[in-house]
Amino acid sequence: MRLKIIRSSTKPTPPSSSVLLFLLMLWSLNGLILVSSQEDEQQPLQNNGNETDIIKEEVEDDDPLGVLGKNDWSRLRPGWSLTVNDQCLYEFVFEFVHDPTLPLGNDEYKKKCEYGSVEPQIAPEDGKPYLNPRQMWEKFDPYVWATIGWNHLSIDFLPCGQRPKGYTTSQYQFSFFRVTPEYRAENMVCDVIPDDESAVPGEQICLSQQEKPNGMKFFIVPSAIVNRVPVVNMPSEFERPDNGYGPIPHYGLRSWDQSIVPNSPREWNDIPIFMSSYDGNPIMWQAHIPYKIVSGYESQFHSGAARYFETTIQTLPDTWSVHYDAKEGEEQGVIRFTMVGKAGLCRDAFDRAEKSAGGPQSFGTSTEEEKELQGQNKDGQEKNDDESTIEENSSSANNGRSRFMFRDITCMVTTIGLILLLPVCM
Repeated sequence: MRLKIIRSSTKPTPPSSSVLLFLLMLWSLNGLILVSSQEDEQQPLQNNGNETDIIKEEVEDDDPLGVLGKNDWSRLRPGWSLTVNDQCLYEFVFEFVHDPTLPLGNDEYKKKCEYGSVEPQIAPEDGKPYLNPRQMWEKFDPYVWATIGWNHLSIDFLPCGQRPKGYTTSQYQFSFFRVTPEYRAENMVCDVIPDDESAVPGEQICLSQQEKPNGMKFFIVPSAIVNRVPVVNMPSEFERPDNGYGPIPHYGLRSWDQSIVPNSPREWNDIPIFMSSYDGNPIMWQAHIPYKIVSGYESQFHSGAARYFETTIQTLPDTWSVHYDAKEGEEQGVIRFTMVGKAGLCRDAFDRAEKSAGGPQSFGTSTEEEKELQGQNKDGQEKNDDESTIEENSSSANNGRSRFMFRDITCMVTTIGLILLLPVCM
């Protein structure tokens, strides 16, 4: 480092202590940067795995959307597609495979799902109570939201099912939401029934009397001026339960056709839908799928249809179905959920929007053997992908280290500036 010395006609004075301190700190700054860089480079090698897990848990705990479940479908090996035909009808298909690490309970809150006289049991698969739902959700691209009217889909697996009694068996729930996850997490909240007073341990049910505006909005029901009994944009047969377990935080005030509820889970062999509202608006469309019709060694097909009262939302599904494609010699086959309705974007507009978003989606439920075969056919592609991944990880690490060094240098320069100002101010 070169210092420019300014001479004057007067006798030069020795440098002040602050200037000497400044030079000393500049000399030590290079050492600080070098040590910081070396420590950052060595950090991944010192990580024993536990540290990463702890960090992930802290991030999830601090995530405001964590109340909605896990923002990831990957454990289901999913894939989905969306098409629009010339009649402006969309067909949404979601294909997945049941994850065997999802715990299975027992019907009618018995054995593994028992409570009351005994403590609720914990599932060894994931360390959570059998009574709790396992929620997995992801958002759709904006063009998909515009086409089908749904912002995101939450696939919930309930090992013990959910009241009423006829639905208390292991099941999937496909919950489509018209609002964003942020809206659900921040606004759709309420004062819930205390744990010691709830009918089922862990069940989140809104109190009938709410004091805060967000809680009160659960009970604002969209209704027609002429007839206030049916709910607008829901099937006319839908009703809210009289015993008060309709409103659920982050899901809304639920309604369903109570006349078709089976007496016991043994009699349940269809795909009923539930719907919900919040603040006077339809929020959720939810299909219930008993696990017994999407498992085993025999293929099955089930379907449903609905017509809606005073429809103002044209994209509500008209028909839906579940096809379970059993695999010979395997207990778990491919599950394919399909729904059809009028599209918000007709074919030409949809094709343009899909192309702008990168093209159509592809299914991702191929077996490990198929994936291995695809990898062999691509020869050097895997190597290129690995090299690309290494470069991305290296770039990411370097960027993180650069930000770290820049932050420390900025703090150091600021400190030096303050020290240099001290003699002037004193």
